Amino acid sequence: MSFLDVIPHALFRMLSSSAHVRNVAVLESIFEQFFDDFAFAPKRAEVLQVIRQVLDNPDFRTIADDDEVNPSPETAEHIVYGRLRDDGWIMEVANRKATEVYMPREAHALLSALITLKEELTIDISAEASLIDSGILAAYQDPAGKVMNIASARRQTVQLRRSIDGVLTSLHRIEEDLMRSDGLADLLTKFMERFVEKLLLENYRALKASAYNPMRFQRSIQTNTERFLNDEGQIARAAMALADQRLVPDVATAQVQIAQDLTRIRDVFANLGEKLDVIDRFSHKLERRIATTVRYQETGRNIREERLRDAIRLAFAQWSAGNVECVSPLVEIPVPYSTATLALPKKAREPVEPQTRQPKAVDPADVMREQMVDAYAAAMDVTRHAVAERMRTVVPDDGGFFDLDHFEPESARDIAILYEARAGALAANPEFEIRKSSSRNPNRFVSGPGLLVRRREGKT
Repeated sequence: MSFLDVIPHALFRMLSSSAHVRNVAVLESIFEQFFDDFAFAPKRAEVLQVIRQVLDNPDFRTIADDDEVNPSPETAEHIVYGRLRDDGWIMEVANRKATEVYMPREAHALLSALITLKEELTIDISAEASLIDSGILAAYQDPAGKVMNIASARRQTVQLRRSIDGVLTSLHRIEEDLMRSDGLADLLTKFMERFVEKLLLENYRALKASAYNPMRFQRSIQTNTERFLNDEGQIARAAMALADQRLVPDVATAQVQIAQDLTRIRDVFANLGEKLDVIDRFSHKLERRIATTVRYQETGRNIREERLRDAIRLAFAQWSAGNVECVSPLVEIPVPYSTATLALPKKAREPVEPQTRQPKAVDPADVMREQMVDAYAAAMDVTRHAVAERMRTVVPDDGGFFDLDHFEPESARDIAILYEARAGALAANPEFEIRKSSSRNPNRFVSGPGLLVRRREGKT
């Protein structure tokens, strides 16, 4: 089924006519006034009044369709109203003696989608990442009540990815427009208006400099999605709630859909850093290219050509004034380059004498120091696997909980492992069960809320 089988093609006639700017303004006005929330059905006179307000705008007063032959002010709004009704944008319903105006479902859906598309072009990228993070966390903590947050977070993630992709496509479009500039002044004007003010300052630079940079939420979102994907019980509860709402045929389909949504969110944020690096490199390359172009155009001006033009203009001015025996103004033109005026070659450079390179002595203390620094850096590179390996030697096998406040680090690596464990490195590990404790025991190394860890039965 094509989308034109659902959306009538007549709706596009007013959007593609010669007066489409005026028609779009009329549609936006009546949609915002009456049909955005659809609190009540307006009367025909009320819709005509809104159309009249748009037509009185000086920007649209002289705009008309090809078949509108100088319509009088009294009938202009009626003509536009009739076009809206004939094309299917509005429909009239008789309610006793009054005529109420409704917007059909297909027209309402199309206009809502177009307005939403306009809003997506100015999306707040920073706020979207924060909403995704809080939505995933709420869904994991309460899968039965907040299961719809997963689908909403997936839509917001896709919207965020499209917005960031839009920054890159805008850079390519700006590059094409800049390269088609007529001159240096036009080039600088377009660069300042489009590249600096509209794109980077409003979108990308605000994104990078804001405290709500999406990279700030990247680790939290990835951790929560992985925790959700590895928790079969929470996914089953969420799938059961989704099936109870009859949004999917069965629980199995709901589980597949939830897993796909969470995987999509995780993959988008996993590749987010690479996408931002591409934008950084391209924007830097574009700035360098503009700077090089401006510098070349400023230094590439041929002063002799300008003097030659001025001399020719002066000669024609003298001839026009009747001075046919004027002295040529071209006598001060420098001698052109030729084989006779080229400079003589310089004296050949003296050959470089060979020298013997002395091998540099390597101090064993420097070698040992580098090895110790490398060993320390490798030891302090604490991963989730390293945290789990260390916890296996600390947490007992009897199934009881172990309080991390009782963990006494034996080295700097143990301190780093304790810090990562408190930061949530064990949360996504199915081998361990984590619980928060209200008690706060003093710890000499890493302080924080109480955290209890124990091994799960049957997990090794």
